[in-house]
This record gives sequence, C-alpha cells and structure tokens, in this order.
Amino acid sequence: MEGEELPAPLPQAAGQVILKRNSVRAKLREKGFLLGSFVEIAAPEVIEILGTAGMDFAVIDREHAAFSGETTAALIRAAASTEIAPIVRVRENRAGEILEALDLGAVGLHVPQIATREQAERAVRAVRFPPAGERGFNPFVRAGSFGAGPVDDQDTLLVLHIEAAAAVSSADEILSVPGIDVAFLGPYDLSMTLGIPGQVTDEPVRRAMRAIGEAARRRGVTLGVYAHTIEHARVWLNEGVCYLAVGVDSTLLARTAGEICRQVNQIRERS
Repeated sequence: MEGEELPAPLPQAAGQVILKRNSVRAKLREKGFLLGSFVEIAAPEVIEILGTAGMDFAVIDREHAAFSGETTAALIRAAASTEIAPIVRVRENRAGEILEALDLGAVGLHVPQIATREQAERAVRAVRFPPAGERGFNPFVRAGSFGAGPVDDQDTLLVLHIEAAAAVSSADEILSVPGIDVAFLGPYDLSMTLGIPGQVTDEPVRRAMRAIGEAARRRGVTLGVYAHTIEHARVWLNEGVCYLAVGVDSTLLARTAGEICRQVNQIRERS
C-alpha cells in the first residue's frame, strides 16, 4: 500500500538466496484478471498440476478442508515449482489464524463471512503491518526466507468474502476500509441465506452480485466470485468479475473421471 512505513528488512548477506515468491497483487493490477481454483486435496501435486495448466492462483481451503499447518506449508511450497500463487482461505477472521498462513508464505488470503465494517477492519489489521495494521513482524519464518530476505505486505492480496444476504446491504461500508483488494461473493452461502439453496445464478443472487459490484467499483476494489461450472463462470464474467475461482480440485477430478466413464460406456454400447 502506498505511503505505508514498513519494517526495515534485515541486511542480506552475500550468497544468501531468497525463496521464490509468486506475485499476485501486482499481477492483478497488471493483467486486470486472475483465474484460479480451490484446493481441498492434501497433495502438493494438485497445486503443481493447476500451475502447469496455467492457473494464476490456487486457494488452499483451510475453512472446509482439514489441512494442518504442515500440510498447508507443503501446498504453499509446491506453488514455487510454477508461477501459480498460493492463497489460503483461513477458517475464521482471527489474527492468529491469519498470521500463521502469512508466516508460512501465503501471498494472499481469503477471509470468510465478512458482514460488517468492523469485521473488515479486523481482517486488514491482521494482514497489514503497522501503521496500517497490527501484523506481527518475524523475518525468520518462511515468508522472510528464514532471515535471508525482506518481509513486507506490498504483495499480499486480501480477499474478503461477502456471503450473507445481510452483508450485501453493508457492502459499500465494508469496502470503504482501506487495504482490501477483492470483494468475493460466496454464491452458495448467499443462496442459502436468501432461501434458495444451491440456486447460485438465480436472479436474487445476481442482484446481490450487482450491488456488491457497484460498491466495489465505487471503492476501487476488484470483484471476485466462485463458479462451479463453465456455465456459471460465463454468467459471472458477464457481471464484470475479474477475480474468478472455477471449481474445486475434487470436483474437477470427479467430473473428468465421470466424463471418461460416460464416453467409454457409450462407445461400448455402440460397438
């Protein structure tokens, strides 16, 4: 963030190597669009496969997958083999949870269930260093290349989930908080609170997306969403989404396997 005073990095000794860190905040500014997917399978190869496929980011989902700190660290490390950015969805909007993901080397965070300005401020404080926030500074963790490199928050992407009907009317106030990069619509949770569970592209959900999009444009924040299928993705792209997460690794695998079974069975029936 421009104008912030950040902790001075430790001097780098001759011969020290800084760990690879895939940029994501700057990439969003440069490209104007990012594409990724959610990861809920505890296998580093999944991150590598998404990277080789050309995805910009992978959201390591600690909210809905039982990932330990060790597993999360392994998934983050796997991102360094390609250009994919490791982003972590934390379980809750809690400073300790957020700091753990950042210290492990996550270059971005998804923070769930943001419904008020106060909750947004809490997330920003946990992600940003003083004076913009209250993030603890430790240059000796992986995020600082174990003392060999600088630690700052200039390229830490903050994505806030707006996923309850009550939060939509507060979107402008939420997004007025400095330090937020992406307003992310959680269509499944939102459809549940609207009384139409699973109907994620129905008009009430679209109206909510438009309201969030208008607030995001006013506040200079990128609009993001989860799309379960390409058909859903088409709907949201037409609504102006520039940060798009398509699918979950498990369903991507299941769909491909199911389609192979369907086509092979069709061939056998015709022969």
